[in-house]
Amino acid sequence: MSEQSSSGSVSSTDPGGLELARITARAGDMMGDGVAVWTPDQALAWEGLLELGRRLRRRADEMLAREYGLSISMLGIMGRLAGTDAGRLRQNALADAMGLSVSRVSRVIDLLEARDLVIRTQCPTDARATDVALTDAGRGRTADAQAAVFAEVSGAFADRLTAEETHTLAGVFARLLAADTDPSGDV
Repeated sequence: MSEQSSSGSVSSTDPGGLELARITARAGDMMGDGVAVWTPDQALAWEGLLELGRRLRRRADEMLAREYGLSISMLGIMGRLAGTDAGRLRQNALADAMGLSVSRVSRVIDLLEARDLVIRTQCPTDARATDVALTDAGRGRTADAQAAVFAEVSGAFADRLTAEETHTLAGVFARLLAADTDPSGDV
């Protein structure tokens, strides 16, 4: 990992400095000359957030594909179904919960249905709607895959942070996420 100076800035002389410089250069690639007003720490914080998210998602996705024949989207849908009291959700509710289009969710459900992990049924309260439910095989695969993703993310992220770092990150993200939903945009 990179060395930090007493001010908390990442040292440019550390062995990972070239990798960090490459990652932070992406801020300029994405935002142009305006990013020149940022400090190196600001560029690293922004691009580090994006890069770590990409890496963690890719690792989880590769592990899921290799060990369970699933993608992150598949597990997300299956996990939402497993977490319901009724064991079923409307297809459009799944799309809303996942932040995906109905057509994208429909394609993923097609794949899961072909593997006998979910079934589609007519909604008992609305004949126009389609419900999706896990099969017994789907419920078992979901539990196993969720445990594996938890172990993967814990090992690559949570276990590498101190309690103080976790608390700091949680506070920062809570504040930024709350400001993002605040119509005034105040941070």
